[in-house]
Amino acid sequence: IPWRRIISIFLKVNHIVLSRRVAVSCTKMLQSASSFVAPTRADRALAHSFARPIINGGLNARLRIVRLQTALSDAVSESVGANVTGSTASVDGPVVEAKIPWYKKPCAFQEVHSVEELLAAVSPANNGGRMAVVDFYAGWCACCKSSFPALCRIPKNDLLAENFNFYKANIEVGDFASFIKKKGVRGIPYVLVFNSDGSDLIGMGASFKKMESLRKNLDFIATAEKKDFVLDPNGFVISR
Repeated sequence: IPWRRIISIFLKVNHIVLSRRVAVSCTKMLQSASSFVAPTRADRALAHSFARPIINGGLNARLRIVRLQTALSDAVSESVGANVTGSTASVDGPVVEAKIPWYKKPCAFQEVHSVEELLAAVSPANNGGRMAVVDFYAGWCACCKSSFPALCRIPKNDLLAENFNFYKANIEVGDFASFIKKKGVRGIPYVLVFNSDGSDLIGMGASFKKMESLRKNLDFIATAEKKDFVLDPNGFVISR
């Protein structure tokens, strides 16, 4: 038992002679504790008790012994409680909340759950005269996850918020995967921009490295009089 060895070394080093009463008391406590596994807290308490050596016995020695007895008593009580309550301790422990998936965290992009819902949202009847920016992503996509925080900040721009509605669509849901495939999209994250009449305007990549160019492209689209665009070789939107 680690406690018995520690106490033995402690007594040899400091040359303390315990009274018969104290010796018997410690022995009984050790016997009572022998059937239990010493908890980590008790080990720390014992180590703390031996951290400062006792010199020349006296009152300090007696105080140290009392603290030792208290630590042993607490250890026995904790061991008994742990063995008796068993699974009850786990039930009463702190409740860990389920981790929220990154794509469900607050974002100014409104989630759409089907192609039909998306097409209805970008239609003239529902878009309020604004164009629409739709981000296509997947929960397993690491690149989508890395760009998500920067993407969510884009609607905070006053000019963009005035001219666009913002949506996001998980390609693992509904028919979004086949929907964007028909439009020639081969990778995600990807943004499609719809005109206020509901027609396609242009699409572009939305990885983290392209966030700045995406914002500039949306600025250009918002202020351009003619809504007819292509991407130049560097990925920037220009008028056709």
